[in-house]
Amino acid sequence: MCADFLELKKEAYRWTSDERARTGMERACASFQASRRLLEGNAYVDSLARDVRDVKSRALRALDELVSQARENMERNGIHVVLARTRDDALAAVGDIVGTGKLVVKSKSIVTEELGLREYLGSRGNEVWETDLGEFLLQISGKRPAHFVAVSMHLPREEVLELLRSKLKYDGPSDIPSMVGAVREFLRDRILRADVGIIGANAVAAADGSIVQVENEGNARLTGTVPPLNIAVTGIDKVVPTLVDAFKVALLESYEVGGTPPTYVNVTSGPSGTRDVEHALVRPAQGAKEMHVVLVDNGRSSAIGTPLEEVLRCIRCGSCQLACPVLTTVGPAWSSGAYMGGIGVLWTAVTMGPEAALPLTYLCGECRVCEDYCPMGIRVGELVGELKRGLRQ
Repeated sequence: MCADFLELKKEAYRWTSDERARTGMERACASFQASRRLLEGNAYVDSLARDVRDVKSRALRALDELVSQARENMERNGIHVVLARTRDDALAAVGDIVGTGKLVVKSKSIVTEELGLREYLGSRGNEVWETDLGEFLLQISGKRPAHFVAVSMHLPREEVLELLRSKLKYDGPSDIPSMVGAVREFLRDRILRADVGIIGANAVAAADGSIVQVENEGNARLTGTVPPLNIAVTGIDKVVPTLVDAFKVALLESYEVGGTPPTYVNVTSGPSGTRDVEHALVRPAQGAKEMHVVLVDNGRSSAIGTPLEEVLRCIRCGSCQLACPVLTTVGPAWSSGAYMGGIGVLWTAVTMGPEAALPLTYLCGECRVCEDYCPMGIRVGELVGELKRGLRQ
């Protein structure tokens, strides 16, 4: 994270002079606008957004009870559960489960980026690979994400080709399908040999003790089922009352990102098992042998009852980010690592403290265009302005 505003400003200027990054960003934004047009006048998605706003608001009012219920039902389902109050608690919990010298594969999870989990596990002697294509490209390039979902949108195809030739010794064609195919083969090999698979969650159903994910690549499903040990790491803000509620949250995120339903919807309620012989439950079957869930607080519960409580309604769709004239200009320079843009300022304040967010507040023009795109009705620009003025006073 930038130490102060002057360093942040320098980084922003450096980024705007990167022509290739700007090209990637412009192409991605054009694609996003085309996807957004699919949602115009879509009564179903509008109704779904209203339902999810209500679900998230009700969940936050009863968050302690729902987290306790989720933990109880997950444990009943055969899952080992840890409630991590701080970042250090979460890292220690996952580190203890994984151990050292393991091959670890990860699906996309913003919370694990918030924790710096991949780097932490790597420092303990583990080989860790991101299996989401965008996250994998960031991993091998050493660059930061530019968006919650389209994390590598600032990497144009020309740069991706150079990366694959340098890091994977790729010597195939320069078209995008061929490059994606090469990464598929590289990651498939790691997934099939992995000792541990780490996944995230779009939502957690308290009444069922279930994790719900949406995805298009299929990597999250493989990551959660092929390795013998499965660990889900997610924030307590993802907990909602029921499985139906969780489906609604997950589906809305998918629609808001791409304008279409997801390719895959994954529900994970425990390690694999079968009842095919006399209806007796036997574990494991063909999937993971063991499952752990780490529920991360890291400042979230402290936001309840404050103006920042609104932020916990965020479903990480990133619609606001691609509408932001500042973020689409300065890219990942305006971030604390895992969180970028105006909504990222607010998430930084929640997870790292308001003082850590202060330098980031100065890049927000408070135009509030982001608020027009937020399906959760979060007052992003207004809250960033309030945070900035409050900290200055």
